[in-house]
Amino acid sequence: MSIATNKRIGITDTLKPSLKHYLDWLARFDAGIEFTLLSHLRNNLREVDIIDGLVLTGGGDVDPLFFDEDDTVGHAKEINHSRDEFEFYVIERALEHDLPILGICRGMQVMNVFLGGTLVLDLPAAGFNDHSAGDKYQIAHRVEILPGTLLGTTVGENAIEVNSSHHQAIERLGSGLMVSAMSPDGVIEGAEWLMKDRTPYLNLVQWHPERMQNPTGSPASRVIGEQFLENVKQSTITRSTTPLHLIEK
Repeated sequence: MSIATNKRIGITDTLKPSLKHYLDWLARFDAGIEFTLLSHLRNNLREVDIIDGLVLTGGGDVDPLFFDEDDTVGHAKEINHSRDEFEFYVIERALEHDLPILGICRGMQVMNVFLGGTLVLDLPAAGFNDHSAGDKYQIAHRVEILPGTLLGTTVGENAIEVNSSHHQAIERLGSGLMVSAMSPDGVIEGAEWLMKDRTPYLNLVQWHPERMQNPTGSPASRVIGEQFLENVKQSTITRSTTPLHLIEK
């Protein structure tokens, strides 16, 4: 299924070669997408004003200082305080513009922290299974989709198979969020807005849809990308037909 949006998608910088996976994945569904790389290295926060949707990507851990956690044993990995601060500003601006947001892995976590939530610093140390073991492209486990959720409507199934390459996860939900998916060992694998009719599109997933082995066939990948782009399209139409005095902040 191809969705013609021809819109500009803002994507946060993974600071790794893995960034290409996100670009290639979304381009499968719309070859006309224009991407804007949002990065603290470019200091280009103002470019959020010209994008139509936002993808929060994976990468290193969010600095525990942002959720008042003292990581004395050093569980957090690849912390980049500057990246965190920059992405908080990006999220704030995206919400001001009512932009559709897709958060993947770290992207899910940074959104949760921005909204006042907390993270489990290390899943195995907290008594959960090791969610970072194995090949990050392979199916790792099932996730149960909660009824009545946007994610459930998206995938059309009660459970899906996902890959897994994270050692942290949401502990306490941020303000306004609800759980949309759980792993068998009780790890939060998906989150979204509780009040969907009053908020812009938001889908947060802990797995990597852009790295599934069958990105155009797996419901954990294809429909995630398609639905995000469709919401970008619809949001752009709505914002372009709304009188200016009603959308000024």
